[in-house]
Amino acid sequence: MLMYKKAVWWFEKTLALIPTALSEMWEPTVVNIAHACRKLEMYREAISYYEKALALSTTSVSTYAGLAYTYHLQDDFTTAITYYHKALWLKPDDQFCTEMLSWALIDESRNCAESHLEFQ
Repeated sequence: MLMYKKAVWWFEKTLALIPTALSEMWEPTVVNIAHACRKLEMYREAISYYEKALALSTTSVSTYAGLAYTYHLQDDFTTAITYYHKALWLKPDDQFCTEMLSWALIDESRNCAESHLEFQ
């Protein structure tokens, strides 16, 4: 955990030193901050960084996959499914997204079934 906290600190320090607005070149750095935040279970911050990365580049599979997985970890299966689909649209053979989309669909169907049973 300490390693991820240090990574976030260094990435943020690096971005703070950039004299101009972020460009597409900085998208991998922003995604790495998001990944580290996600691993620290700082989901709101992770989502914010993933969204900043999407503002820099809308063609990064890892950004969409990271967003999807972050929402998945929060049991927001519908949003996760949407982002897994967006990632797979960019790279249809992405193994991680394909497998995680299957899990998200299963989790969503279980969640719907449990909700339905609660109301009966």
